Amino acid sequence: MITTQLRDVCLKLSKPVHGSTNDKNIVQQIATATNAKHRTQNEYYGSEWASFPLNGLIEWTQMQENPTTNVDPQDDSEKIMPISSPLNIFRNVQFKWNIEKANEQSSTTENETPKITIDVLEKQSRKFNIDLIPKLYYATGGLIDLLVQSNVGKYCEFKLVSRLLLERNNGQLDNVPSSRSDIFNSNDISLIDKRLLMKVIMNCSSMAIEDLNEDENIPFIDYLKKQKLNDTLSHLIINSISMVDYNATTKEGVVKAKRYLESIGRYGNSPFLYPMYGNGEMSQCFCRLCAVFGGTYFLRFPLAGFTIDSSTNQCSGIVATTRERFRAKDAVICNHAFMDSISSNRNVIHRMVLITNQSIKSSEKDEITYLRLSGPNESGIHIIEVGHGSGCTPDGFFLLYIFQEKSDENLNQVIERLLKLTGEQFTQSNILGQLTFEQVETISSSASSSVLKLLLTHGPDGSINHDSAVNTARTMFYQIYSNGEEFLARAPDPEDIIIEDDGNASNTSTCNTNVEDVNSTLNTDADNDTSNLNTNTDQETS
Repeated sequence: MITTQLRDVCLKLSKPVHGSTNDKNIVQQIATATNAKHRTQNEYYGSEWASFPLNGLIEWTQMQENPTTNVDPQDDSEKIMPISSPLNIFRNVQFKWNIEKANEQSSTTENETPKITIDVLEKQSRKFNIDLIPKLYYATGGLIDLLVQSNVGKYCEFKLVSRLLLERNNGQLDNVPSSRSDIFNSNDISLIDKRLLMKVIMNCSSMAIEDLNEDENIPFIDYLKKQKLNDTLSHLIINSISMVDYNATTKEGVVKAKRYLESIGRYGNSPFLYPMYGNGEMSQCFCRLCAVFGGTYFLRFPLAGFTIDSSTNQCSGIVATTRERFRAKDAVICNHAFMDSISSNRNVIHRMVLITNQSIKSSEKDEITYLRLSGPNESGIHIIEVGHGSGCTPDGFFLLYIFQEKSDENLNQVIERLLKLTGEQFTQSNILGQLTFEQVETISSSASSSVLKLLLTHGPDGSINHDSAVNTARTMFYQIYSNGEEFLARAPDPEDIIIEDDGNASNTSTCNTNVEDVNSTLNTDADNDTSNLNTNTDQETS
């Protein structure tokens, strides 16, 4: 039972996975997605992984830290470990509008376009779903495979990330060639370079890492030069296919390229998916799975601290500010943010969310766009743009997410760089409002704490995927269950659940969970229309 949200505390009470969390983050929710008791101080699901309507986002920026409440031990056998406020993982939170509050003109003429004001956007607040931590989903491996395996995928829908952009040397944005036909139809690559590029791509896709031999630990850029690729093509592979920095090793570059290439074709001509209505939906999906197995979620829970058995140094449960105690049989799971004072030597990710009325690159259809900016002496900068088709904005508006895995560049400079690439297509006047904040990474090398039976999760990292959350959840699950139980076993379909009436007692339920007889599906919208593609994992074409 592991959860996946940063500010959660989970009490694992008994098998199957029972727990209680405070502030359910994705890691904890994945690990405790069966029968757990979850406690959160927030009024919303997801902690740092949450998505908000516009008004909810503005309220979030004005949130204050909860005051600490001291609770005395019941007797000499108990110690109380007070919590720290998890809000200090977000720093320098600022939201500002670049437009007026209301239209000063009383009316507009028939041919005049209505002016966009704060009031206009706030009236459509519920049509926004704004992520704090935007993520993409590789079509193979990671969280997508877990959603299919566990049958949680039936609770969510995805859109294909239909447009991958690349920063060209000529200062323009161009589409990343994602297939053999894209490469050979490109007018920007010579015929000889096309063949060299395809050879490298095919080698990355098919070779085993052991085949690299002495090239495994050399810089990836040097390996690509050995394959006779010019600087332009090397940049294409490093930045847009492997998506690594220029100091990455060949082993890292090839591993990332294989992941990218294996994901293309499973659900469409792109390696990435994006969840409808934002990444906050993932927390909701695992909440639903937890409810199927009798788990409960408690919002606005007044957590005060953890109860520790003095004789064994084991965490026995949690205590509320009301002095009410909740006992755990097996384990308590919480986030590092509750335990540690966030030190200044942790990695800090600078994040920005722009609300715009124009896409960074025009298109005849609604696109979900990913752009990675990088260079020889900088960490990669991730830019994700979503619009009305993703269910995240009203029609005609866009959300632009900008962040860097290892922040070494001012994001305002990133905006200036982006504006130069877009030219008159997208200008400063198209930015209606912007949120900026710093997020402190709470990832640790160990899930164990100094207190027995108290396991620590972490919040999101600076990558574009959920791999660290899934890996932590899996590791923590097997720490709790060392008897070979399956991690996040498949949930039954409603038609597999049979309600039996014994005639004189309460109803009992049984379910038929023969996985071999069931087709696992994932709902994706690969063609940007309203139809869903049910993908049978036994017949996928990746």
